[in-house]
Order: sequence, then C-alpha cells, then structure tokens
Amino acid sequence: MNALEDLMHAALTAPPERREEALRLLQGQLPKPEPYLTLTELGSRLGLSGTTLRRWRIPGHDLGGRLRYRLSEVEAYFRSEDFQRRAAALRAERRHSPPRKH
Repeated sequence: MNALEDLMHAALTAPPERREEALRLLQGQLPKPEPYLTLTELGSRLGLSGTTLRRWRIPGHDLGGRLRYRLSEVEAYFRSEDFQRRAAALRAERRHSPPRKH
C-alpha cells in the first residue's frame, strides 16, 4: 500500500469521533490553539482565588519566567488522583490546625 491508501484505510477503520476529527484536519480545519492564562484569568474562569489555585499546586508552564496555565490541563488535574490526594491532605491539615483569628 502507498501512503494515501494507508491514510484512507486508517480513516475508514477509525472510530466515528476520530474519523470526523481526521476529516476536519484533512480539510484544513485545524483546532484553535488553547490560550495560556494568567493565574488571575484562570481563577476568574474557575471562580477560585489565585491563593487557592497556588495552594492546590496546579500545573503550569514557565513562559519567559512567568507561570501560565491551560484551562484543559488544570481541569484534567482536578480529575486526577494526584489532586484528590492533595485535596484530602489539605482538608486534614485544616481540620487539625487551630482556628484562625480575624
């Protein structure tokens, strides 16, 4: 088989969602790149403070010495076991610490 036949075979045998994605790519309909967000922008979109996001140790990218975040990566982190363990540890720490005075 040549490269075009290989491509056609792969497209025809792929699951429907992958087939549609491949057709869009072949037609030149590339997905828009996901923007990098500042901590403030990310917090606004998620309804959380920057302090909370830092405490949760969300994954970020160092771009020129400044941290930036992708919403999809942070949402995936929230679903991960690493985050579930981190959240449990923070809850336990809060339960065992003395109450704060305002």
